Amino acid sequence: MDTMWTAGLLLGMLPLVLCVLRSLNEWRYCHPYLKSKNGKKLPPGHMGWPVIGELLDFLRCFKFTSKPDDFIWKRKAKYGDTGVYRTHLFGSPTIITCSPEANRFMTGPIESDSLTTGWPCPQLLGTSSIVMVEGMQHKRIRRYVMEAIGSPESIRRTFVTLQPSFREAFKSWAQKGTITAADEADEMTFSIICAQLFSFHSTPLLKKMQRIYKGLLCGFRAQPINLPGTAFHYAVKCKKSLSAIILSEMHDRRMNKGSIKEDFLQNLMDSVDSSGDKLSEEEILDNMVNLILAGYASTANSITWALYYLAKYPTVLQKLREENMAIRENKGGEKLLTYEDVKSMVYTSKVIDEVLRLANVSSFMFRTLLKDVDFNGFIFPKGWKLLIWLRTNHVDSRYFENPLEFNPERWDGPKPKPGVHNVFGCGLRLCPGSNFARMELFMLLYHLCIDYKWELKNVNAGTKYLPHTVVADGAKMNFTHI
Repeated sequence: MDTMWTAGLLLGMLPLVLCVLRSLNEWRYCHPYLKSKNGKKLPPGHMGWPVIGELLDFLRCFKFTSKPDDFIWKRKAKYGDTGVYRTHLFGSPTIITCSPEANRFMTGPIESDSLTTGWPCPQLLGTSSIVMVEGMQHKRIRRYVMEAIGSPESIRRTFVTLQPSFREAFKSWAQKGTITAADEADEMTFSIICAQLFSFHSTPLLKKMQRIYKGLLCGFRAQPINLPGTAFHYAVKCKKSLSAIILSEMHDRRMNKGSIKEDFLQNLMDSVDSSGDKLSEEEILDNMVNLILAGYASTANSITWALYYLAKYPTVLQKLREENMAIRENKGGEKLLTYEDVKSMVYTSKVIDEVLRLANVSSFMFRTLLKDVDFNGFIFPKGWKLLIWLRTNHVDSRYFENPLEFNPERWDGPKPKPGVHNVFGCGLRLCPGSNFARMELFMLLYHLCIDYKWELKNVNAGTKYLPHTVVADGAKMNFTHI
C-alpha cells in the first residue's frame, strides 16, 4: 500500500518537476534580460528543457511528422508573427530570424562586424575556407573563387566541357531502364565536379574520393566530439585524406610545368590580385574542399527534385520540352547548348526557380553573434547562435499562392520582394557558385526533356527532411530514351 501511495505521489509531482526544470532553463539564459536593456528585450519564445532545449520539437517537426514548417508556424501562432524568436537548439541559446525583413537585416551591412560563422566546425572545412574566414580575407578569397568559377569565360568553358559528360550519364541511365535518381545524380555530379575542379577522371580515384567525402559530410551535423568511434572523429580523418589527395595534385603541377590543366584548381593556383599576391597553399586547399561541398550534394539533390516534379507534372514537362526543342531546331539540330542560348530559355528559367524554391536545398544558415544586436525593439545577445531560417518564406502563402504546388507560371508575375526567395543563401555569404549551379540545371534540363522520358515508380513516395530535404525513396523511376 505504501509503495502504491509513493508511486502515486511521484507521478502526481512529475508535472510540477517538469515545469520547474523548464522554468530553471528559461531563467538560466534569460534572467540577464528580464528587465529591458535600453528599452530592448529578448524576442518571444522559450528555452525548453535543460541541455536539449527545444530539440525534441525540432525533431518532431522535421523527422517524425514530416512537417518542418510547423516548427515556425507553431511559434508564430503562440507568440505572434514577430519574425524573430528565442530558443535553445543544437546545444546553444539561439535567436531564430524567419521574416524577409529580419533575414535581410541580419545579412546586411551589420553582418561583417556583428556575426561570425556558426557552422560547420573549422576542422572539417579548414580555417582558410571561404565559409570560415571573415572581413577582408573573406572578400579577398571570394573574389578569387568568383573569378575561378563564376566569370562568364569560366561558365562558357563549362558549357563545352560538361554537356558531353551529362549526355553520357543519361545514356547509361536509359540503358539501365530502372534507376534511383538520387543515386545516379549523386554519382554523376561527383564525377563531373571532380573533373571540373581537378581534371580527375580515374574511376578508382573518384570512387575513393566520393567515399571519403561522404564520411566528411556525415560529420558536419554531428556533435564536434573528436573521440575514436564518433562521426566527427571519422570526418576529421576524411578531411585529412581528401586534403592529401588534393595537395599531392598541387605539388605534381608545381613540379611539372607541362601538366598545367584548364580547371578550377589551376585557376586558383594561377590567380593574382592587383597587388601581385597569390592564394597560399592552405587557402587553395581549404577552398577546393569547400567547392566540392558546394558543387556536389546540393546540385545532385536539385537534379533529383527536378526529375521528381517534372514526372509528377507532365504538362510542365511538355511546355519545357517544347521550348527546348524550338531552341535546338533554331540551332539547325546542333546538340549542344551554348551560354548565349540561355537567354531564350524563359520557361526553363521559371522551372528552375520553382524547383529550387520547393527543394529548399539550404533550409537555414548558422551564425554566431559577436556582439549585442538590436532589431525592432528586440536584443540578440552576444555569444548566442543565430539561425537565419530561409525555407519558411519559400512556402508562405503571403508570398506564393498555393505554395506547396509546383507551378512555374507563378514566376510570370512580379518578382518576390527581397528576402523571400533565398535559395543560395543571402548577404555577404551568398553562394559564389550560384550562377554556375543554375547554368548546370539549364544544361541538364535541355538534354533531359528533349531526349528522354521518365516515370516515377511511386508518385506518393513522400519527403525526408533530415539531414536535408530529399525524396524518401530517392525517386525510383523508369528512365528511357525517346
